[in-house]
Amino acid sequence: MSTVPSSDISFASKISRHAPAGFFIAALVTAVPVWWLIAIPILSGAPRPFEAHLGHALWTYAHAASGTVMLFSGAAALWIGWTRKAFRFHRLAGGAYLLTGLPASVIALSLNIVDAHNHVASAAPTGALAAAWLLAAAMAFRAIRNRRIESHKHWVIRSYVLTWSFVLCRGVGLLPLELPDGLATSLMWLTWIVPLLICEVLLQWSQGSARRAHGT
Repeated sequence: MSTVPSSDISFASKISRHAPAGFFIAALVTAVPVWWLIAIPILSGAPRPFEAHLGHALWTYAHAASGTVMLFSGAAALWIGWTRKAFRFHRLAGGAYLLTGLPASVIALSLNIVDAHNHVASAAPTGALAAAWLLAAAMAFRAIRNRRIESHKHWVIRSYVLTWSFVLCRGVGLLPLELPDGLATSLMWLTWIVPLLICEVLLQWSQGSARRAHGT
């Protein structure tokens, strides 16, 4: 009986083991500049950022504040969970991530449902993104309540990819592009669907690896 090369299995194992670290590094490197350009002006209370949010300025501020804590506490929870360093703070970071992500996502979902900016090209995909985050976070919470650690880890990673996608959506909005509504809508959908699909492939890669032959 032929044996399965161990390289395939070890490669799958490495992907599964190092995926959280890769997401953590990529998220911070790419998210911080966008967060600085968008969230900081709002959190500073400067009037200009709120000109586009007349009628829901308070909700915009709350979204920026809770989203900021969500972004960085989620990164901290991933880092602690992956490295196992300062693990006593893992529950604190994870709790902060979930508790601040909840209002950030609910506010985003609500504003997009009512289409506060009268721009359905972005309201539909970003509203769906907020709903997807709430679902992933609920699954992560359910898993940890039932002590399903591996499932919890995977759902937290999925949810943080969606957190990062919130930032990516805002980053795309900063680009000096004039796109037709149809193309703009497609681009907004892709900003979170493609990262989520890539995340899923990495998380499930080992599940599709060839099995070792018995006795090898």
